[in-house]
Amino acid sequence: MSVFPRARERSSVGAGVLLPGSRVLTAAHVVNLALGRTDKYEAAHPGKEAVLRVRVGGHWEDARVVVWVPVRERTKLHWKGDLAVLELLHGLPPNFLPPPWRPVTEGLPVCAWHPAGRAEFSLARSKVVAVDPELAFAIVDSSDTGATIQHGYSGGPVWFDEDRAVVGMVVAQLKGDEERAHHPDQIRRRSWCLPTQRVREELAAAGAAHLLDTPHDADEPDTSSEAFDLADILNRKVDSHKDLAEYGREVAARTGLSHPRDDSAPSVEEFARVLLTYPRALAELTDVLYAAKPGAVTELLDVGARIEHCTLLTDAERKRLTALLGSLPHKITATVPALVLDALPDVELPTDLLTDETWLDPHGAPGSLEALLDQLERSRRAPATERPHSPLLPALVCFVLHVASVAPDAVASDLVGWCAKVVRRTQGHQAALEERLALAKEQACRLRAPNRHAPRLLVRLERVDGEGDTSRFTLRMWRREAVGWQRVHVDEKEVRDIAGTAARIFTAASLLWRTGTLPIVELLLDRADLDMDPHWWKAPGPLNTERALGVDFPVVFSCPELVEQGSDAEFLRERKRRLHRGALVRIEASVSSLDEVYGLFAGDMDAVGALVGAVEPAFREVVVQYCLAAGVPVVLFGRGEKEWAHAENVLARIPPAGLPQAVREYRRGIWNDPAVHVGRPVLAWSDDHGPLPEDLYLDDPS
Repeated sequence: MSVFPRARERSSVGAGVLLPGSRVLTAAHVVNLALGRTDKYEAAHPGKEAVLRVRVGGHWEDARVVVWVPVRERTKLHWKGDLAVLELLHGLPPNFLPPPWRPVTEGLPVCAWHPAGRAEFSLARSKVVAVDPELAFAIVDSSDTGATIQHGYSGGPVWFDEDRAVVGMVVAQLKGDEERAHHPDQIRRRSWCLPTQRVREELAAAGAAHLLDTPHDADEPDTSSEAFDLADILNRKVDSHKDLAEYGREVAARTGLSHPRDDSAPSVEEFARVLLTYPRALAELTDVLYAAKPGAVTELLDVGARIEHCTLLTDAERKRLTALLGSLPHKITATVPALVLDALPDVELPTDLLTDETWLDPHGAPGSLEALLDQLERSRRAPATERPHSPLLPALVCFVLHVASVAPDAVASDLVGWCAKVVRRTQGHQAALEERLALAKEQACRLRAPNRHAPRLLVRLERVDGEGDTSRFTLRMWRREAVGWQRVHVDEKEVRDIAGTAARIFTAASLLWRTGTLPIVELLLDRADLDMDPHWWKAPGPLNTERALGVDFPVVFSCPELVEQGSDAEFLRERKRRLHRGALVRIEASVSSLDEVYGLFAGDMDAVGALVGAVEPAFREVVVQYCLAAGVPVVLFGRGEKEWAHAENVLARIPPAGLPQAVREYRRGIWNDPAVHVGRPVLAWSDDHGPLPEDLYLDDPS
């Protein structure tokens, strides 16, 4: 397992060992590295609020420090302490079994792993050559192998394969001493670790020695209904000792378990325990049985659907799928959250899987993809189409078919073939697969087809506190690409500052690029927030640069509060219909009352927008609010008082329907050449984009 900084950067900072009770043992200096502390040997407790990321297998989990044994008595050669126990905040499936611990002795052949598996030699085979008399540390030597324990191995297990047990924890490379100074190669290949004996002593001093021990009831017979049902199926469907032995050996080989070399067979209770304990064991058994005993497969899958940690795929199927998805161009991988929503709008997934910025990072997407596949393997079935009583398919298969609908032809064919094999093994309907694929292709064609509506990101901003640059907000978001609206997964209770708000909007808007048209970002603001200028909100760009929201995307706003309170909803609806042929009415600086503004629009449905001239700023705010309440869908005005006339004259020539893009281009000109492009244009804009999301003004019961 690997330890990462909280931001889930691409590189791990160290390793760890799984303990009972969803806890992890690692080195204290690894925690300091993960938290970005200047001194990796910092002794101060990180605090209960400090959170870092841990990856166990394909599972990403948040963790906090519950036991802290800092480094002490440090010399150049070795030190004491350097232990931390992390508690996983959300736990792990019960099939993740912690390894046993055994005392270390000299001469043991051992090994250690680089947690990322990306080192030139990720497996370092070594030999214990010395154990300190006071059990403070043990030395391991890698001189006879091609690999060596190095940076990144810290906190990981020192593994004795013969006993399948941990005998210590990696701490550091040995820097050498005067006696070995003339053997640089030997020094480089020697490392030191905390042996089991010392780990127990250190944890005992912290009152936590029991954390290494497996609970006593771990080997008790499983009395769950799933165990009973699995044993019953094996009793009825596997009707010979020979078949039970053959299937047991095959499943054991596929799941990496040892098994007798003779013709002995496991009892049905033992076999059922394996199926309950190892996530892919049941899938492997159905792969062995599906051709000869389809009835048994159906019953096994029904029970497997009740076992939370039981996975859908065999090991070979998962590896093949990972390879196929890994071969996709990044422009498709970056749209995975949108594809998930297309394929599975009703499947609940962790928010971070659909909002994580790493989808836009070619180096971070593979880790997010693995975590997503883990989740979808446990989401069992989804309808093949939206029609009533449609046959069910595995949710993961539905997702892969939607990926295939937008993938290059060669990869698409392989993905569909992969889906067909999984559906065949899981006793699904091939007709349902073809039906779902046709639906996915139809949806993909709609998204690629020319459409008079640009893709849209609708963002409801609610200010929680602060003023101006110190404002903080909560977010609700919806997206629309071709037809209909879909909710964007976002933590709607999280309070974000302006930078965090802008970064989240950037990510959601970037995922709408797949239609080939720049999406419009529409901000729904309260009446009191109409003076905000979100066009210049900044989000981080590459190489420590910044991006401005209104330069990257067309940003418009509307005010549901004013629209609801206004008495001219029918006028607004009619003017929206005429947006493509109507004209802007210029409100000159000489206009000084709302009665005069009313006279400019009264009875003229082709007057679809207002271009507010250089009126006095306080009155300008009143004019903008009046226009919105009076059913004017387009209001263009300048923020600030300087040089608005230049922007006004440039933008007055643009048809109303083209203003979102034109204002973005003007803002881009300000960014590139502020001496020429002066003024700060702002656009309130509401086109005839069809019905809004039903839950826009009401709390979503789900």
